[in-house]
Amino acid sequence: MMKLLKYDFKRNAALILGVTVVLILAQLSMLLFMNDVERRMGLGIFAYIIAGVILFITPIRTFKYNLQSYHRKLLPVHTLKTIFSPIIMGTLSLVVLCFIVVIHAFIYLYAQDGLQIVWDQISKYPSDIILSLLSMLWIILSLFITIFLAITIAASIRIKGSFWIGIVCFFLIVNAISWINTKLFDGYEVGLFGIFASDTSSNSVYYSGEFIGSMVFELLCSVVFVYIMMKLIDRKVEV
Repeated sequence: MMKLLKYDFKRNAALILGVTVVLILAQLSMLLFMNDVERRMGLGIFAYIIAGVILFITPIRTFKYNLQSYHRKLLPVHTLKTIFSPIIMGTLSLVVLCFIVVIHAFIYLYAQDGLQIVWDQISKYPSDIILSLLSMLWIILSLFITIFLAITIAASIRIKGSFWIGIVCFFLIVNAISWINTKLFDGYEVGLFGIFASDTSSNSVYYSGEFIGSMVFELLCSVVFVYIMMKLIDRKVEV
C-alpha cells in the first residue's frame, strides 16, 4: 500500500504542491496588501474552494487513470490497494488544506480578538465538535467510494456513452441510499447523505438509535461498494 501510495503522490506531486504554494502565496498577498476585510475574506474563501475542488478531483483522475492504465494491470498489486491508495491520497491532501484553513482562521481571529469566543464554544460542546469533524471526514471518504464505484461501473461497460452511464449510476446510487436511509431511520443520515442528528432545542448532537443505525447502514453500503468495485476491476483485469 505504501509503495502504491508513494507512487500516486509522486505522480501528482507537481499539481498538489503547486496548488498548495499558490494558495499560500495568494492568501499571504491578500493578507498583506488588501485592506478591505470583507473583500479579502470573500476572495480567500473562493481561493480555498478552488483549491479544495482541485485536490478533490485529483484522486478521482488518478483512480480513473489507474483503472485504464495497462501497465498497472501488470503490477502484482491487490485490487483493494488500487482502490484505497487514491482515496488516502485525496483525504490526506484535503486534511492538509483544512489545516491551512485552521491556521488562517487562527491568525484572523487573533487579529480580531475573537479567539476567546471560539474557544468558549469549543469548550462548551467538545463532543459535538469532534463528531462534526469525524462526520466531515466520513463525507469525504463515502463520496470518494461512491464516485469510484460509478467510475468502475462505467469502465466495465464497453459501449459508447459509458461516461454518462457512470454519471447516471452515481446519482441513482446516492438517491437510492438516501431514500432507503430516510425510510429506515426517520431521516437521520450520516456521511455523504447527511451530517449528524441534532437536537434543535439544545443545538447539540445526540446519539439516538436512528443515528447509530444510519451510520452502520452507510458503513455497510460502503463495504458493499468496495466489494463490487473489487469484483469489477478483477474481471476487467482478467479480460
